[in-house]
Amino acid sequence: MLPKQLLDLFEKYPSDDCFSYITKVDSSADEILIDFFINTYDSDDNGPIVQKWTIQTVGHKKNHFSIGVDSPIDIKDDHPLLWEFTDIQCELYFKGKIKNPQKLSYDLSIIHKNLFDNFQIFNITFEDKRSNFKPFQYTNGLLTKGSKKLLERYALCLKENGLDYSLIGERPLANQPVKILFLGDSYVIAESFAFTSRD
Repeated sequence: MLPKQLLDLFEKYPSDDCFSYITKVDSSADEILIDFFINTYDSDDNGPIVQKWTIQTVGHKKNHFSIGVDSPIDIKDDHPLLWEFTDIQCELYFKGKIKNPQKLSYDLSIIHKNLFDNFQIFNITFEDKRSNFKPFQYTNGLLTKGSKKLLERYALCLKENGLDYSLIGERPLANQPVKILFLGDSYVIAESFAFTSRD
């Protein structure tokens, strides 16, 4: 949940008119400290409005920072980027002969893009320049590992491309709630976030 001061700002001014700037990230300890400010302009002759904040993570898990001008912040407790910490983990195996691995690779990458946008790299590769590997040169094998929710989507794609599949090795995770904080092209995953106004 965002602080009331920020929520009031976003309610009064269109999100397209509010810009955030990360000015400092301190990751020297287990938890992350983020300094940023929100900038907008009041068209009723009040001039520019600036709010300065510090965020401290509680139970930090993962982060990716992109320094620059971003859009307003948001916190979610349900997002595909959280699945590696909240969902059952398992392995996806394929079985059968694929005639068009390029199409399959493209179809899988589109699923990935729709779920993760540009926040996470698509890491299923069909080429290995270090060997004579050929895409799907065998009729069965491991495709990838990950969260069950993600692999179930990949599995449907395998089926649509003429392959059978198996999901095995399910490993439940500790049911510890985590949230994701978005700040433009940056994100942080943690159990919670503490906001301190620096105005």
